[in-house]
Amino acid sequence: MLESLLRTGGAFRPVLARETKLTEASISRILSELRKERVVEEVRRSAPYVGGPTALITLSKNVAVAGIELSNNRLSVGVGDLTGTLDYVDRMPVSGQLGQDEFEHLFQESVAAMQEWTDQRGLILSQAAVAIPGYGRGAAGNPIFPWDMPRLTRFIDEIFGDVPVAVTNAVVAQAAFHRYSRTGIYPVASDHLFLFVGHGVAGVIVDETTPVDAFSAFELGHMVIERGGLACRCGHRGCVEAYTSLRAISKIIGVPDSDILSKGDSFIDMLDLGAGMREALRERLLLLGLGLGNALNLHPLSSVVISGWPSLMPSEDRLAILDGLNESLLGGYDASRLALSFIAPSIGNDPRAALYYAAYCFVRSGGLDPRTDPQTALEEIA
Repeated sequence: MLESLLRTGGAFRPVLARETKLTEASISRILSELRKERVVEEVRRSAPYVGGPTALITLSKNVAVAGIELSNNRLSVGVGDLTGTLDYVDRMPVSGQLGQDEFEHLFQESVAAMQEWTDQRGLILSQAAVAIPGYGRGAAGNPIFPWDMPRLTRFIDEIFGDVPVAVTNAVVAQAAFHRYSRTGIYPVASDHLFLFVGHGVAGVIVDETTPVDAFSAFELGHMVIERGGLACRCGHRGCVEAYTSLRAISKIIGVPDSDILSKGDSFIDMLDLGAGMREALRERLLLLGLGLGNALNLHPLSSVVISGWPSLMPSEDRLAILDGLNESLLGGYDASRLALSFIAPSIGNDPRAALYYAAYCFVRSGGLDPRTDPQTALEEIA
C-alpha cells in the first residue's frame, strides 16, 4: 500500500483497496496504525465523483530520509522527505580514480556535516541509502571502484548507527527515481530492463513482483565490443562505456562533462549539432544498440526503458540503436517482440536518485520503526 502511495503521490481509499486487493475495512485498520506512526496523512480534496471520498491518503512529509550518491565525479549528500523534496544538499568533487581510504574519509566528513544539520533541526532519519557505481557484484568485485566491499558496508553501517541504511548500485537508484518521482508517466508497468547511460552505462532488470536491489544490476558498459579499442576507466579497452558514456560523447560535442552537468537535460538543445557531429553520435548509439542486443540475447525481455543522453537525441537519430539491435540481437529487432521506450535522465540532480531509493526502501519495510519487531507490529495491525 505504501509503495502504491509512493508511486502515485496519493490515492483515495477505494483506489487503494482496488490496487492492493484489500478490503476497505483492512485499509482503514492499516491506515489507523500508519497515522499513529506518522507515516501517512489525509488531506481534503474534491470528490472524484458525486458522493465519492474526499480524504486523499498521502505519505507524510514528516518522514526524513537521506540519499548519498557517488556519481559524476562528486560525492553528493542530501536529506529530504518521501515526496522527493531535498531540504539539504552538499556536493563534494572527487577524483575518478578515488581510493577507498579517501572515499571513507570524505564520506565520514560529509555525513557528519549532514548529521549536524539534522540535529540542529531535531530531525530523525528513518532511512538512508547510498548509491555507488558498480556495487552489488558480490565475489566478482566492483569493476569501477575495486574496493573491499564488505569493509565498505561495515564502515557505512557504523557511520549511520541505528539508522537503517541500504547500499545499492547507482543504476538501481536511478530506476527508483524514474519509477517513483512522478516527473512523468513511467512507460512500462511490466517486467523490463531499465538502462541508464550517463557517466557509466548500466542496467537493472526490474521484476514487478520482487524488490529491486543491487544484485539485479549489471554493468553493460564494461562489455567489450572492439578489441584494442578506446581505453575505459575499468582498465580494459573497447568497452561500451568508452564509446557511449557522457564522458565519451563530450569529446565529440566539444563540451566538458562538468559543463554538461550544469546544463542538465537541455545540454543537447543548446548545441548546434552539425551533420558530422550527429553522424558521430549516431555511430555511438549504434554501438549502444550492439551492447544492448548482446545483453538481451543472454536475458531476453520484451521491454526496455532507456534513460540518459540518448533519450535527449532527436527521435530519427535514436533509430541508430535499432540498427545496432538488428546486428546483434538474435533474430534482429522486431517491434512486436521488443518495446523500446525513452525517458529523460534529469542530468546533474544527484543525490535525488539515492533519496528516492531511500524512500523506496522505507516503504518496502512497511514504514515500521526499525526498533520495532516487524512480526509483532504486523500482528497488532492484523
